[in-house]
Amino acid sequence: MYANNATAIYRTIALCALLPLAACNQNDTTTPAPKLLKEQRDVLEKAKAVDGIVQQQSEAQRKAAEQQTGD
Repeated sequence: MYANNATAIYRTIALCALLPLAACNQNDTTTPAPKLLKEQRDVLEKAKAVDGIVQQQSEAQRKAAEQQTGD
């Protein structure tokens, strides 16, 4: 009766010890990130850059207008 329990316990311990090792594959080749929607991301980055320029110009115009009106 105890022999079967001990065998089951040893098998469980061995399985728990070996399972993480089996998950680590040394031949794992990492693939580069997919280039999904690259074109859309590039357009978005360009739009963000343009938005920054527009914001700077808007701020400069606002400051110039304030200086002219004397506020």
